[in-house]
Amino acid sequence: MQELDLVGDRRAGRSALHGVHFTAHGGEIVGIAGLMGSGRSEVLQSIYGGYAHRDVHARILLNGKVYRPRSPHYAITRGLALVAEDRKGQSLVLDNTIAFNASLAALPELTRFGIVRRRLLRAAVRESTAELRVKAPTIDTTVRNLSGGNQQKVVLAKCLMTTPSVVLLDEPTRGIDVGAKAEVHELMNQLAANGSALIVVSSELPELLAMCDRILVLCEGRVTGEFSRADATQERILDAAMARNGGAETE
Repeated sequence: MQELDLVGDRRAGRSALHGVHFTAHGGEIVGIAGLMGSGRSEVLQSIYGGYAHRDVHARILLNGKVYRPRSPHYAITRGLALVAEDRKGQSLVLDNTIAFNASLAALPELTRFGIVRRRLLRAAVRESTAELRVKAPTIDTTVRNLSGGNQQKVVLAKCLMTTPSVVLLDEPTRGIDVGAKAEVHELMNQLAANGSALIVVSSELPELLAMCDRILVLCEGRVTGEFSRADATQERILDAAMARNGGAETE
């Protein structure tokens, strides 16, 4: 990403972004750290097309081609997937089934002449949820009745079914138990090993330090540090997050 600017909106609780820039290569996990209100989630939502065009100015190269965020649907067609911070409010229809939720983003590939290919859809959902070890009686189980960890796995299954080249993850392990957290980390490593680029927002610094090849730090919507895995420490990240010592950068 060459440059990203976003108009802030106090009423919506949205932070502004100013000249945010970084790269994420296939097979790489890039973390985004910062204090609350630093613009972490706004970076992911801007890339995914979650805001009005007039509020976002972006110069992004995606697989060597110019990419302009237009809408979530457009992002999906270009190989992006988003695991939103608020899974219940943004990623799931809680009173519908696992099959319905997991297949939502991939419906165009599961539809022919405007009719959903139900058998193909159910087979694809079974495969995706089995791979993620979703614990539920059947894929017709209502998502509301699942644990937090299994709900998050359904969100991830929805992403996997679109075979994304770029995966945006916002607090992917928040509110889930230790076992489910380990499984999510395993999936992230697997996606990177298969060539996807992962951009991960987390408020847990140990998680970023353990998972990421590089960590980008934001303060008040600006990049104040970028650290390789070898150079990143909690102290250096916190210094950059509070713009202490000029937010020293490391390539």
